[in-house]
Amino acid sequence: MQRSFQPVMTTIVLTAAMLLACVPASAAVIVHDDGGIYDYPPLTTAAGDDVRAEGTTTVNLLTGGSIGDDLYAYDTSTVTVSGGSTSGLLSANDNSTVNVSGGTIGDKLYAFDTSTVNFSGGSVGDYLLAQNRGTVNISGGSITNELTAQNSGTVNIFGTFDIFGYGVYADGSLLDGATLTGTLADGTAFDNSVWINNSATITLAAPATAVPEPSSMAMFGIGALGLFGYGRRRRQTSAAA
Repeated sequence: MQRSFQPVMTTIVLTAAMLLACVPASAAVIVHDDGGIYDYPPLTTAAGDDVRAEGTTTVNLLTGGSIGDDLYAYDTSTVTVSGGSTSGLLSANDNSTVNVSGGTIGDKLYAFDTSTVNFSGGSVGDYLLAQNRGTVNISGGSITNELTAQNSGTVNIFGTFDIFGYGVYADGSLLDGATLTGTLADGTAFDNSVWINNSATITLAAPATAVPEPSSMAMFGIGALGLFGYGRRRRQTSAAA
């Protein structure tokens, strides 16, 4: 009797081993929260891994580096992307700062809470969003899809645009999918749809003589700019037509 059951038991064990081999390994979340500086490379991640900067930590994504999935900045941390790539999104949260001057963001670029994103180069694979008092300063780079400001978010764009003068692109009310074209401060063409709602603003600012450095772009306030309700006038003109 034992001999007749042995082949069956062997089959069960082999089948279980095969099933276990098919279960994918769980993606890891790599957390840097000790206030240090972490460079990718030489640090690396596996496909599907997220990286989180917390506390006062700095994470640098450099040429040749890659993040397996998403890259997050929390607390007062700093994330700098000057090369390399993320397969997923890049998100600034809390009071963190994200500087993007090169490389590729595979998915979306977010500024949440009171965080700041300085975007002066590189590319965003999907859309860029400023939300919940988050601020985005744009002087270069490319965005594949739309640019959105909502829930008191602010986007400041440095460049020359195909409208008269410079100032607030909308008056704080809803603006759905208008197209903004022009040239950013670094000479990159800008041609994207913009969405503004819930007391958010997109401000157009004339470029300085030189492209603003990420550390100084936040110094450009809108108080010295000539502001006008272009979004309101545009809607009134359309209604009159």
